[in-house]
Amino acid sequence: MEKEGTQKTVKDSKQMNRLRTKTLLFSLIILVFHPVFTYAWDCEVILDGPNVIKEGQTITLSTLGTPAGGSYSWSNTPNLVPNGSTAQLTGYKPLSSEYIYVTITYTSPKGKKCHARKAIWVCICYVKINGPEEFKIGDPPIILTAEGDPSGGTYEWSNTPGLIANGSTAEFTGQEPGDITIEVTYTTPDGKICTKTHTVTVLKECSVFISGPSVVGVGNHITLTASGSPEGGTYIWEKPPGLLPGTSSASFTGQEPGDVAIEVVYTPQDGGEPCPATHNVTVFGVESITGPSCVNSGTTLTRENFSIVTNPSGFEDFVIVSPLSFSTLSQSAEVTVTAYSGTGAGSDEATTTITVVNSNIKTIKGLSFEIPNYVKKPLEVIGLADKVDLFVGTDFEDFKKCCVFGAAKSTDGKTTVGLSVDAGPFTIFGFPLPGVVKKYVTLDALNVTLSGSGSVEINGKYAACEDKTNWSGGGSLKGGIETASEVKAKIPKVLVIQGKLAGSMGVTEKLDVLVSEIKVTSNWDGLAATGTIILKIKWLKVKSFKVSTPIIEGKELPVFWISLPSLK
Repeated sequence: MEKEGTQKTVKDSKQMNRLRTKTLLFSLIILVFHPVFTYAWDCEVILDGPNVIKEGQTITLSTLGTPAGGSYSWSNTPNLVPNGSTAQLTGYKPLSSEYIYVTITYTSPKGKKCHARKAIWVCICYVKINGPEEFKIGDPPIILTAEGDPSGGTYEWSNTPGLIANGSTAEFTGQEPGDITIEVTYTTPDGKICTKTHTVTVLKECSVFISGPSVVGVGNHITLTASGSPEGGTYIWEKPPGLLPGTSSASFTGQEPGDVAIEVVYTPQDGGEPCPATHNVTVFGVESITGPSCVNSGTTLTRENFSIVTNPSGFEDFVIVSPLSFSTLSQSAEVTVTAYSGTGAGSDEATTTITVVNSNIKTIKGLSFEIPNYVKKPLEVIGLADKVDLFVGTDFEDFKKCCVFGAAKSTDGKTTVGLSVDAGPFTIFGFPLPGVVKKYVTLDALNVTLSGSGSVEINGKYAACEDKTNWSGGGSLKGGIETASEVKAKIPKVLVIQGKLAGSMGVTEKLDVLVSEIKVTSNWDGLAATGTIILKIKWLKVKSFKVSTPIIEGKELPVFWISLPSLK
């Protein structure tokens, strides 16, 4: 809020006469070449303070009288509170003026009086408009802002073409050349109204701008379009390397990394002053690309999975990466990934290699280790060791996996062990009866049957990514031997009432995997043909004999260790 106040200093009439006298004396001194001394005024006073005041606002006025040492007398102005050489004034609305007038009278030590008067404008309602004073057709709208005092009131803008009002602001778009006067009316909270105008000169000067991309890769082209005003003029393009000009458009192909300034000069149809426009284009190339060293078949990546370096830096989002989908029907395949500066045939590029792994494609791994057959060991005593055999199945496969360090070959599989038994029955000889019973009866042969059960599974796995081998598993193999035979009388006078001898035995071979070895334990509990033989001897009464004929001695074999092979 600004408005010039008035300040007047009124001198005493005697002082004015004294000035005229001194001027005349000075002239006479010049004529007669005789020096005369002049003296300062006998009284002078200055009244200072703000030029504007609001209703209810308190301001301070100060005064300075010379020569010093005098006294001050203030006018009888309403709301004025004197205090020597200063006074406090509280603003009010005068009845017949826009100003409050304050007068100060200074009385010098010698009794001379002088006066000063100040007019202070009372701001009841004030509004101003801030904003540009020129607008060029075709430019973005300008914003005008109104400021009313006292604050808190409402604004009403004039109905000017191109003006969109919104409270204390308005947006203006010039439509026709010339000086446009825009007015705002401000109404204070207590209903006071004031207006202000703002003139905007709408210009229709030559203007031109270039639209189009500001980034292009080496070897790729973009189209730039110039638009001039007023319409109908001609365009002249500067020709940096790679620019192919047309009329209002031009094609630019990136040549070398860096910034290129493309300029067009527009000349209006009426022959007015030409105007230029500049459009900056950054040309970038691809320095390098790095990414995962290995991916699984069926993987789809994005550009964000790669680290791309451009020249200049910061244009990674404009780079095209291909391929991004990876698959193979073999265990692994090497794929070249290329980063391009665009789709143009002459695009700058950089490459990296990715190993694509298909873990579902496996190859048989030749792997074997010997499992001892301790189940048949006790059968060697009775000559039936060849009737029990082990069958071993080995199923190990190699396949590739993606690790942090790249593709690596892993192994997985198992070895299974079972028993193959020829059950019989078999007849074995050479086992005489013990004691006195052998005088009466004989055991010509033993009938033996065999059985087998159980299984062993040993699992092996080598995880290449962790470089870790893991063996696990185990199991038990169990064999069974049963015998049942009848004794026969050796002499006619003996009648065999009961003569059956029988027995059974179990054989156990247990395998446990401990880290990288197999612990093998084996035992059997022994076999004997036992029973009660009851005989009727002619000259004797019936007699019974308890018989036990040893066949195989029980035994527990020492622990045997088998080292497992490497799976790497």
